[in-house]
Amino acid sequence: MIVNWKRKPRLIDQKPPSAPYFLTGQDLFIPAGGQEIFVKYISSTAECMPKYGPVIMSPGICTNANIFRMDENGSCLSLEHPRSFANMLAAEGFDVYLYHPGYSDRVRNRYVSRNCPQSIYYQKRYRVKPEFTYRDMVDLEMPALIDFVCRHSRSKTLSWIGYSLGGMTAYSYLAKNPANPIKNLITIGSPMALNQIFFRFIPFINFTSRILGVEEDAVLGNLSQNIVPLTRSIRALPDWFVRFNLVTPYLCNPMNITNATIRTLMGHIVEPMPKALQRFFSRFIQRGYSSQEKITGYLNQLRRLRKTRRNFLFFYAAGDLIATPESVFLAREVISPHDPENLVGVQSTGHVDLIVGKNAFEQVWRPSLAWLLEKYKTG
Repeated sequence: MIVNWKRKPRLIDQKPPSAPYFLTGQDLFIPAGGQEIFVKYISSTAECMPKYGPVIMSPGICTNANIFRMDENGSCLSLEHPRSFANMLAAEGFDVYLYHPGYSDRVRNRYVSRNCPQSIYYQKRYRVKPEFTYRDMVDLEMPALIDFVCRHSRSKTLSWIGYSLGGMTAYSYLAKNPANPIKNLITIGSPMALNQIFFRFIPFINFTSRILGVEEDAVLGNLSQNIVPLTRSIRALPDWFVRFNLVTPYLCNPMNITNATIRTLMGHIVEPMPKALQRFFSRFIQRGYSSQEKITGYLNQLRRLRKTRRNFLFFYAAGDLIATPESVFLAREVISPHDPENLVGVQSTGHVDLIVGKNAFEQVWRPSLAWLLEKYKTG
């Protein structure tokens, strides 16, 4: 008797959609300036599912878009439940486009290079251009991404959800491109300017970036992830040190995040920061805008958004030391000060746990979903 063995899908996204949410994932690649933008598209194939339009989700600095695929327990990448931010939106009928910025070294080398023949980097080591900086995201990647999503979804408008840097780039893009398809903008811990305390982390980021670079070379060389430097170190750390160390309180409220979440962030979500991007933020924090004329022009461009028919929602964390509440207040005051309900504060929360903390599901993800549903249903 011959047994017909069926090979099980090796990747989570290769599994067929399952009830009751029927979520599916697709890899998309967008040409941009000789490079390509990697986007993970998540949607529901359930029958009679309402369609509310496309949503682009953009991550914060030094992270990839898989941060939106984490559930409240720190698990990542499952499509079998609605308990991640991205899954929640897709399960309600939104077409979700997870944008991995060009600095996302790890996600390309660990996933794209190994599993995506349609990518120009298939079976190749992806290396971020050393000169990759903030302007590459705003002037090159965002226009290409937004144009592609509109064509792919056959929609003239879209929503943008930006966490931290993901919201800052949206501010800059809107200032430069007042006539654009972004109809609804949600920013989560996205300041108008970074706190000086962030400057203290630049040396730490530089050091971590070098380690991550070594790690990606090891992974691409087919070494097990168990023996590459950072992953091995993270797994060896005691639970108490994962949350209660000298750095963590600056980044989050240690009581509002799980050990598993932090391990997932460090092991799979954190990305190296290109040198040019490091220098950009260092200069910006030290000097601010290059001239009074430049900042005045930027603010005036953002103020013009008040006269457009766009919707804005700003989240801030009361205990955020990176994107301080005052800086988020400033963004809201400049862009959309007249809506009394477009500013939401989350108590007992820091910068990182604002998006993946214990209370993020109830106080950030669900309110964002409800707000988007209201905007789409009311037109």
